[in-house]
Amino acid sequence: MRTIFYHGTIVTMDEERPSAGAMCIEDGKIRKVGSDEEVLAWKDALTQSGATEWNESEDTMVDLNGKTVLPGFIDAHSHFTGLANSLMQCDLSEAESFDEIVSLMRKFLAEHPVEEGTQVVGCNYDHNFLKEQRHPDKFVLDRISTRHEIVLVHASSHMGVVNSPALEHAGITAETPDPEGGRYGRVAGSQEPDGYMEENAFIHFQNRSAQFDMAKLLEMMEKAQDIYASHGVTTIQEGMVNEGLFQLLQYAANQNILKLDVVGYLDVQTCRQLMKEHQEYQNTYGNHLKIGGYKVFLDGSPQGRTAWMLEPYEDSKDYHGYPVLSDERLHELITIALEDHQQLLAHCNGDAAAEQYVTQFEKAAAEHPGLDTMRPVMVHAQLVHKEQLKRMIPLSMMPSFFVAHTYYWGDIHLKNFGLERASRISPANTAGKLGLPFTFHQDSPVLQPDMLKTIWCAVNRRTRGGVVLGEEERISVEDALRAVTIHAAYQYREEAQKGSITAGKAADFVILDQNPLAVAPEELADIAVLETYKDGVRCWRRNQV
Repeated sequence: MRTIFYHGTIVTMDEERPSAGAMCIEDGKIRKVGSDEEVLAWKDALTQSGATEWNESEDTMVDLNGKTVLPGFIDAHSHFTGLANSLMQCDLSEAESFDEIVSLMRKFLAEHPVEEGTQVVGCNYDHNFLKEQRHPDKFVLDRISTRHEIVLVHASSHMGVVNSPALEHAGITAETPDPEGGRYGRVAGSQEPDGYMEENAFIHFQNRSAQFDMAKLLEMMEKAQDIYASHGVTTIQEGMVNEGLFQLLQYAANQNILKLDVVGYLDVQTCRQLMKEHQEYQNTYGNHLKIGGYKVFLDGSPQGRTAWMLEPYEDSKDYHGYPVLSDERLHELITIALEDHQQLLAHCNGDAAAEQYVTQFEKAAAEHPGLDTMRPVMVHAQLVHKEQLKRMIPLSMMPSFFVAHTYYWGDIHLKNFGLERASRISPANTAGKLGLPFTFHQDSPVLQPDMLKTIWCAVNRRTRGGVVLGEEERISVEDALRAVTIHAAYQYREEAQKGSITAGKAADFVILDQNPLAVAPEELADIAVLETYKDGVRCWRRNQV
């Protein structure tokens, strides 16, 4: 079956033909792209040649009525099942105080009653926006319930707080040491844990105590895909996959639950054998699931003040944040990725983490001169320096910027780093001038996968408080669109299949009510996604019943 979309504005993201008015899709692929006249003449020529006929009962014509078509947006980094999980949790993003957190969690617990001892999770609290200007502790959470394990996940996902029963169940006591690359909060003047945990301390707790209802989670995975599709996203990332999560994703794929492409990155520290055992998911999709490579964490969160910095945080005396791994261990893990011919994604927010990643990758690549680096990615790259970006070029390393930080946490970065450093957050224009391809992401569930809002952030770089944060790092709308289409496809090594409206590529595209190239920069976030298509099939429509 063929469908011709015509009478529209098609922003192709193809340098050879940047714009068109019509296109034909067939069998999940883009068959023809051109002006209305060119595509309709091509259709008539096919019929007249006798090679094929237009079947009026099966083939269709869709009048776009002037609406805009772009390639499907490609999520360069997020946590798919994390977003699905968050749909079963209490959203605390609007909480402005400890009292509001307690009230919202009590209300959630009353509306979602569970057995005593069950874990109840609240997500998206942010101490930066609370009246108390600090994290809550177990004493606050015990006010919610002591009959359930209460867990709050910070908006950054890098830290959290639990109540007394959760600490007891996890066996975390005054004698429990801080893990490498993490920290437990302590009651003032003692070693008694106060319920706060950051980085590896919180990760270890989550890994030990994770509870979920598989049937419910699979249902939420379908809803999460609808959320991505509602923002025009057709390829999703699962940004850190352990063995249990891979089994869940594989089950979802086998049950045909995945309708968008999901690319998973395996934990390089624990999943090398899993990579070897599942070569059928490497470089190809099985029911929309693919293994993209490996992932590693090198530091924490800039708004949480755990990102690893070369210079200390403002008003901190000599606090720099801290690393997750030693240089030696990171070198070993990079070598594994090179030897296994796998792309490596590294979470790096601070400039010290960026320096560690680039330096150790340079060293490992020099030791293995014949091996393809496989386009490694510096995920977030918030405070990466220009000289570090230059050094990334010979490694074919790409930065994927969490550029929406400029709006959502820009004012916090001004406090944490001062104007000069904060203005260099997500230096997309610097990367572009160096000829370094870059991508954008939202790290969902940290933020919703709203690509148009991210484009607005990259173009305007305005904080919540109205401060222009690094005007020199603003970029054009065209460059921002490339970051979420053709450059994102390049990051996944899928530029031959995705990222532009080009004949022969997958029919992944989004229909918008306005052309991003034709509206005022401040209006970009107001553009509405009307429809999203994956492999030529409409998978989401605005106001769908």
